[in-house]
Amino acid sequence: MRTIHATIVSAAVLVSMSACAGPERRISLATYEDKVYASWLGQCIGNMYGLAHEFKYNDQPRTEPIDGWAESSLDRIRKAGGAFSDDDTDIEYVDLFCMEKYGPEPTYEQLAEFWKLCINRKIWVANRSARDLMDKGYLPPLTGRRGLNPNWFQIDPQLVCEIWAVTAPGMLDYAAAKADWAARVTNDDYGTHPTIWYNTMYAAGFFETDVEQLCRIGCEHLPAGSIFREAIDDVRQWKAEHGDDWVAVRKRIKEKYHDREGLPEEVATSRVGALLNGALGVLALLYGQGDFEKTMNYACMAGYDADNQCATLAGLVGIMHGSGAIPRKYTHILDGWEAPLNDFYKNLTRDHLPDARITDMARRTAALGRQLVLEHGGRIEHGAEGDVLVINPQARYIAPLEVRLFPIHLDAGSDAVLQVEVIGGVPEARRRVTIAGSLPAGMESEWRGPELVIAGTPKRVGRYEITATVASGAASRTTALPVFVHRPNLARSAARILAAITKPTGGGSRDLEVLRDASTREVYDSYDGENTLEEDFYGYEWPGPVSIGRLVFVDGPVCKDGGWFETLGVQYRDQQNQWTPVANLEVIPPLTPATAGKGGTMFVLAFEPVTTTAIRIIGKPGGSAQFTNVKELSVYEK
Repeated sequence: MRTIHATIVSAAVLVSMSACAGPERRISLATYEDKVYASWLGQCIGNMYGLAHEFKYNDQPRTEPIDGWAESSLDRIRKAGGAFSDDDTDIEYVDLFCMEKYGPEPTYEQLAEFWKLCINRKIWVANRSARDLMDKGYLPPLTGRRGLNPNWFQIDPQLVCEIWAVTAPGMLDYAAAKADWAARVTNDDYGTHPTIWYNTMYAAGFFETDVEQLCRIGCEHLPAGSIFREAIDDVRQWKAEHGDDWVAVRKRIKEKYHDREGLPEEVATSRVGALLNGALGVLALLYGQGDFEKTMNYACMAGYDADNQCATLAGLVGIMHGSGAIPRKYTHILDGWEAPLNDFYKNLTRDHLPDARITDMARRTAALGRQLVLEHGGRIEHGAEGDVLVINPQARYIAPLEVRLFPIHLDAGSDAVLQVEVIGGVPEARRRVTIAGSLPAGMESEWRGPELVIAGTPKRVGRYEITATVASGAASRTTALPVFVHRPNLARSAARILAAITKPTGGGSRDLEVLRDASTREVYDSYDGENTLEEDFYGYEWPGPVSIGRLVFVDGPVCKDGGWFETLGVQYRDQQNQWTPVANLEVIPPLTPATAGKGGTMFVLAFEPVTTTAIRIIGKPGGSAQFTNVKELSVYEK
């Protein structure tokens, strides 16, 4: 057991308040509660309404008017008996329970507790990757970090973070900062910027109904130089040029933010990208002009991941105008419903949580909002016409103080440096970090300039528990952080990486080195737009014989067109230079349609050891496009 004491002194950082911060804002408590209710109604309606249009209009938008509910959506609503959970609302439903347990400003560690308990299925891209990283011992914000989460630039947080702004009415700087904090559970860099834009508009929407003004307010809260600021300016400019021709504006969005015409090479995008779908959200907001139905229809007709724009914007319009302004055709969908959406939310997706009444969800959310306002300089005034919520718009969000180690996965026998990272806390304050626990043999703490690190060459395979405490003023936080030391990965000594497709054109990395980079930061996929493969493979070749008895394969995200192996085997190069199946292969967990279709699964492939100069995994690629995704392929002696 070794204990290390160190003091980390942060540089003084001045946090400026935006120009939008001003005098107190006042809203009747009844109006606030109704707008919170409208936000839940709007998001549920927009989500269910948009599902029928998700990814239906990619190359070209829909120009035929949408008359109303699709029959497929109505069937699901009938079965649920009201609203039903989907990823536009169900992660916020989890966040509601987390805030009720820990308060309206939970830590990342507390949020991860609820993710691991409740969010285990029906999640995709950045959410899926973040959840997988939690299973590997990582905590946010590392779960969203560029370099660890290969989907850090995708759409996910802009459709699951609205509750953080709904509970911060009129607190624009607070909502923007908290949105960035929340988005980093799954995303990084400009992958968080559409979330900041949406959440700032949500906080402003309690007092502002002009969509042009809301769009401007949201844009002003984005970091200087943000590529998403550029996207908003592009859509505004194209709208000014094309007027009512929204199809022409949508065409230009697709050309730049999907087809990459004029987009810098280093900027990441995809059909589920934050930038592309964020820009389509700007289009729907501006052309929808604050009208609930028009906004939803533009969001759906513009295409791509349409249900997400539809849900988030419907929730925003709900806040702007209140529940009474949502057309009855969208609230009283089925005959016999006396309350909007039958006042019922069917939980189909989140573990260990009950079904709920939407009015109760709204009541509980508003209660958290009242608590937050009071904790940040606001108050409630009692009057003859009812209670009034008085809000401090200069409220500042200070992320909870936490500490992390990075990286936490090491190879025995390989030099390593663990960085000590302090998260949150008052930026201007001095911080003291204390580390206790059993460090891996061969590693010690040391100073490298102003930074405390744990460095050395880990010698023994195992899991090591390190307790880190960070103190800043009166605040302190202690976190148990695991460090894993693994057997040496033979993949790193290979002279050549083998793949069926070496020049892919899909959304993954073009660099085969991601197969052995000891992280899941990026994905390599075998889609090239031309070849369909009967068999796909990945492997390694060494300059001389090596002994191998186990492979670890982590697959990447899947889509409806492909991305997975339907079958999976292991072959080695024998003495006759022929590819030969290994003997007694066991795949853990077994490859089934369920595990293959999940994406992000770690498969251990154990077999009778072989001595060889090359080895590969091989199998039939799934989906109509017949390609596979791989995050990591490790090779071990036993």
